[in-house]
Parts: sequence; C-alpha cells; structure tokens
Amino acid sequence: MTALHAGVMLCLAWAVLALASLRRRAKAFGARRLYAKPAGDPGRGARYAFTAGMAPWAKESVLLNLPSYAAGLAFHAGVAAAFGLLAADLLRLEPAVAWLLLARLLTVAGTLGGAALLGKRILLPRLRGLSCPDDFVANLLTTLFVLLACGRSFSRSFEGIWLAEAMVLLAYVPLGKIRHCLFFFSTRYHLGAFFGRRGTFPPSRSHHA
Repeated sequence: MTALHAGVMLCLAWAVLALASLRRRAKAFGARRLYAKPAGDPGRGARYAFTAGMAPWAKESVLLNLPSYAAGLAFHAGVAAAFGLLAADLLRLEPAVAWLLLARLLTVAGTLGGAALLGKRILLPRLRGLSCPDDFVANLLTTLFVLLACGRSFSRSFEGIWLAEAMVLLAYVPLGKIRHCLFFFSTRYHLGAFFGRRGTFPPSRSHHA
C-alpha cells in the first residue's frame, strides 16, 4: 500500500467516525412523542418514501425541473461508480471488463450532471442568491472526484491526483452538506414513518386524482 492509499484509508476512517458522531448527537435529542391515535401504518409510509415517493410524479417541484432531476440522478450514479472504482483500487482488484465499461459510462454521465448543476447554481441569480460557499465547494469536490475516477479508469497516470483529491473529499464529507449521504436516509425514513402514521403516505388514489 502506497502512502496515498494509506492517506485515503485514514481520511475514510475520519469520515466514518465523524459521521457516526454526528448521528449520535442527532439521536441524543430523543424521539418525539406522538399523542394522536395512528391513522395508518408507519412502515408502509417509510417504504413509500424510499420507493414511489421518490419518483418524479410524486414531487411537484421535480416535475417542474425534470432536467435538474435527471442531472442529479446522473451525478449520484457517477459518485457511486467512482467510489466503486476507489474501493477496487484500494483493494487492488482488477474490475471486470463489463463493470469497467459501466463505470466509465456512469462517471462520464456523473461528471456532466455535476457540472450542469454547478453551472446552473452559478449562472441563475435566484439559485446563486440562495447558495452559500459550501454549496459550491461540495459540488466542485465531488464532481472533480468523479471526473478523476473516470480518468483513472482509462489510465493509471491519474491515480496519484485522484487519490489526493479523494483524501480532500473524504476529509470534507462530515464538515459540509455532503454529510447528507448519511442524514438523507434517516430524515427520509422519519418523514415516511410520520406521514404513514397519519395515513397520508402512501397517498390514496383519490388524492392523486
């Protein structure tokens, strides 16, 4: 293992421990006591929140911004593929040809998606006014990571700069908005369980009509 590989492992350990600490602090607030009689099933609501509840037709804001939704999907798929390539590199595994081709496709799409979202945030005054520095830094670090992962899939000459960038990204994960990689799941679960208990998740057919 090279010094860069060791550095990535250390930054990964820091990210995992810091995220675990953030989750413990969030849980320390305790569970909210609900007094109203349940009108539905929290489990069904949680399942809906992670499945059909994430479809474009379930969110009005998404239906009005389908290009951004598609860019976001491509971006996140590219991030997943990039971390898959990073895991293979750390473990010194040689990806199968089919997986390598898929990873290249996803990282290209992810780079384009991330760049499009960053460009939209920079160019549109409305979004720029709502943004903070973390919004730009988080996107830039992640998009660059995906881009360099794509480059590494074609040539080992990208390995050094890619691993160095991965260290910066992992070190930053618990410090900014990228920590939503953890809190997305807990907040989505609580959203679904709460509205499932109230009987509004999943929505009824009459509601859709």
